[in-house]
Amino acid sequence: MAESFNANTEVSGLKVSDILLPHPSLPNSLCLGPRSTESPAHLISCEANRIPFVNQDLDLSTWADCLRAWPNPPEDWVSWYNRMAKTHQSTWETSGIADALALSLSPLEKHENLLKTIGYFWSDALNCFMFGHGPMTPTLLDVVMITGLDIASPSPSAFRLPKVPFQLSSKKECTNWGAYLRRYMKTKGPVTEKEHTAFLNFWLEHFIFCGPSLAPTKNYLSLAYELAKGTKLGIGKLFLGEVYRYLQLMSVKLFSQKTVKTGGPWWFIQLWAQLYFQSHIPNFPRLATCTFPDATGKQIRCTSYGQALYSLPGSKLIPQEASKWFRVFFQGLDNPLFFPYTESEHFENPVLFRLDSFADDTSTRQLFSIMIRPCFLPVGMSNSNRIIKPGYESYQPVIAARQFGLGQVSPHFFLHFLTESRADLPDVLTGQRCYSFFDALVIPIPHNLSFTSSTDDFDAWWGMWKTHVFRRALGPLLKQLDAEYNIPAEQTSTEEISSEDTQSGREESSSGTSGKNTAPSEPDLPPSASKKRSASQVSPAAGQGGRRIKSRCMKRARKTPQTSSSDQELSNTDDTSSGEVKEVMMPSTTLDLATSKSGADKAATLVMHPAEAREPIASSPAAPMVSGEGYDLSNLLTFDPESIEPTAKASEASGPNATQGQLQQLKALLSSSIETLVEDTEGIKSILEDLQPHLPVTLQVKLWPVVTLSAYRSRVTLARQRIGLRHAQLSLKADIADKCQRLNKKKAALDAKTDTSPSSAELEILRKELKDLEERVRVTKQLIQDKEALIARSHEEAEGLKAELKTDLAEIRALNKQLVTGQDEDDEAEIAEVDRVRASALCALEAFLQ
Repeated sequence: MAESFNANTEVSGLKVSDILLPHPSLPNSLCLGPRSTESPAHLISCEANRIPFVNQDLDLSTWADCLRAWPNPPEDWVSWYNRMAKTHQSTWETSGIADALALSLSPLEKHENLLKTIGYFWSDALNCFMFGHGPMTPTLLDVVMITGLDIASPSPSAFRLPKVPFQLSSKKECTNWGAYLRRYMKTKGPVTEKEHTAFLNFWLEHFIFCGPSLAPTKNYLSLAYELAKGTKLGIGKLFLGEVYRYLQLMSVKLFSQKTVKTGGPWWFIQLWAQLYFQSHIPNFPRLATCTFPDATGKQIRCTSYGQALYSLPGSKLIPQEASKWFRVFFQGLDNPLFFPYTESEHFENPVLFRLDSFADDTSTRQLFSIMIRPCFLPVGMSNSNRIIKPGYESYQPVIAARQFGLGQVSPHFFLHFLTESRADLPDVLTGQRCYSFFDALVIPIPHNLSFTSSTDDFDAWWGMWKTHVFRRALGPLLKQLDAEYNIPAEQTSTEEISSEDTQSGREESSSGTSGKNTAPSEPDLPPSASKKRSASQVSPAAGQGGRRIKSRCMKRARKTPQTSSSDQELSNTDDTSSGEVKEVMMPSTTLDLATSKSGADKAATLVMHPAEAREPIASSPAAPMVSGEGYDLSNLLTFDPESIEPTAKASEASGPNATQGQLQQLKALLSSSIETLVEDTEGIKSILEDLQPHLPVTLQVKLWPVVTLSAYRSRVTLARQRIGLRHAQLSLKADIADKCQRLNKKKAALDAKTDTSPSSAELEILRKELKDLEERVRVTKQLIQDKEALIARSHEEAEGLKAELKTDLAEIRALNKQLVTGQDEDDEAEIAEVDRVRASALCALEAFLQ
């Protein structure tokens, strides 16, 4: 390791060793943590239904206005860019915005079919897309590689940005971007700070964040003012935070069945999706060969991934094409492209992050450590913005480890369990702590790191998610997008999962829950997250005359999870919520007897009482076999069977009358007390044997179990003894109840004394308030000290200036004394007067001589 590193660095329970995990099979590769060792069932039950396509109808008309804010350059923008670049190109490079600014030179075609379907797969709980092949999300790596924006500098905060010393026109004065450009763009003279700020404000609002107002606002004016001064800010983190936030706002609109008009940087989602799903874009070019217009409009070789992706074609909304993209996202990719930056050596930008020099470039590894570290991304740069207030979005790269060339493990969403996924922030102190929360967690990156896209213990985790998230049939969903779509038979079932990763996930899940009567691929979800099975669903085994039947236990052993439609063979005709399904083997004789009857009699025979299901049925005497009418042998034999052995015919006159006495005798025996019957059942057995040929099969099934009552002698005797003891212990029960009541009162008093959770919570709140106050006091003291020092320095400087003033004044007075007073005009007049005397004498002399 080239970088010094403390392996025990910890931030609120999260250690560096939890983030970088050794790869189980590749020595120079790493996995990205933290790793989860728990079942994701609870998280699935809470968060899976928040993915729009899971429980919402698909309606492309709701997206009519979502892409109105699009970063195409208006007229004269390129001229303004050239004017600014002549003076401030170096400033942009210092601020880390030069690459992103250059993207504004080219128009970008909208890919409406891609964008208006990918939004349905966004999980605003985990801030990722849930595709059929696995979760993916835009990361800080994508932000740097596509836009080149700075992610290493401190995150910008709306509470810390300075007030702009000048004002720009309001939206009422500049109703559109063309009017704004004409007002602030100069054609001659030096570039002023105000013009530069107005230029960057235009760029941030229209090209980067694409606000939904479609007109100039002051939401990013303070940020533009800081960037105009060359301040280094982590604007890349702000950009990704607002990408997440606009996707969350889109999800809210979809769930409320409202038109999506959120605006936002959808252009970045388009570039990102085209890059990762390039295998489904016809004639996708080799990006290193694409061209991009320079400042003069000349097509030149692209210098970054962003410029290359800008050259890709778009598409107008066509329901058939939109349904194709939805199918791609739903079914997933057979060979997903998780790490698309393998050609980075062909591009000059970004300068500070060079994957082709990963082993030798320290700055690249430092940026990589920031990309894979969880953090809170800043959101909102204006308190007056009605849509996005200053706050944060959670960044959890553990869900997309393969997009960094790291091994994917079953992820533990540390931030999800630590706090809310997103929130508004109240003040500067909270914002400063939030945005710098993980800065102390410095992650060392080995210089010999080998990139991979493997998984470790992830398939089972994803198998459970996929089973629940993708439970809807694909065909009806595509029909909602394209009314002319013909649904194939294989797309009408409620289960569309057949991929290898899901199958392996089911196998691992099954091995982890052996012995449980559950569908292995379905998470053990709470009732609130599962739909109840309809009582009309009948077990296929019962309908096929199998040798197993299902009955309900008298007591509920455990909650039975919902089974998927592909595993309905585990379902029961009764609601599984009433208890656990138990399989009981029936004696072969009983089954044979049942199958010889009609359907109604069969159903009646297969229904067993729970008490019978718990008894060892094999220990009871087998019920005798009863044949029916049989075949008409006269049609099969060539002779008359009567001639050999006449059939014994029962006397019609002695039918019911002959058995009436035995039936009455049997009734009398069965009317005896149960204690008498369990002592001896031989009399009942002999009567039943005599009556067997004369009784219907259904009655035999009801009567023959009575023969086994003697086996219950000990159980009945013990039960009677227990009943007697209970009656004799009524006073003891009352005494125990009284003592328990007194004990409950004592326990309640003890709990009241020992339960300090409310006080502890209040104490924690007070401590937090005290900490905040102490921080404010510290800040205030520091401000006071700074002011006092400033005042002291002002006094000292004033004294020094005063002494200098005195010295200068004395010097000026001395020099003033050396000055000749009077005016030149007066002296010249005096000289002229004397000269007139000379001229008069000369004139007199000349006259005398003449």
